Amino acid sequence: MGCNRVMTAWQRNAQAELIATASVADDRLIVVSCEPKTYEVGFNAMPALKRIPAKHRRNFEIAEDGAFIHWPTADIHLDLDAIRSATDPSWRKKFARILRSHGREYGRAIAAMRREHGLKQSEVDGISERQLRRIEQTGDVSMSTLQKLAKAHRMPLDRYLHAVARKS
Repeated sequence: MGCNRVMTAWQRNAQAELIATASVADDRLIVVSCEPKTYEVGFNAMPALKRIPAKHRRNFEIAEDGAFIHWPTADIHLDLDAIRSATDPSWRKKFARILRSHGREYGRAIAAMRREHGLKQSEVDGISERQLRRIEQTGDVSMSTLQKLAKAHRMPLDRYLHAVARKS
């Protein structure tokens, strides 16, 4: 049962954050944290899991450190927080608050990058001023919009993302 992952989690005091083991039974994913605590979620209960074809559901890998589960054929990564959010309504509310907080930080970083490069909200091709204002307030942004922002900053996407991450 991922003994090395459990030992590492206890050494880092991260038992509640890391995955010890996981399995698939019928149409359900069963995950055991390093605490240990068991979480069960139906593949149809989570949009990410729903996208994994039934024949590939058992073909997952757990990161060596237990940080996430990865389905290579669907390129889906799930961490324990995502699984808890799907199984526990109180955790889902708490996690949503955390995401909103991080989203606002990310939005502020996007705005700081734009201002630093002397761009006005109305000067980003393909993004309305209203949409950019919402992104800068919430941090809720799609990959295609991030590509437009990177282009407006005359940067490749990876460099733009790294620059924004340094500001958040």
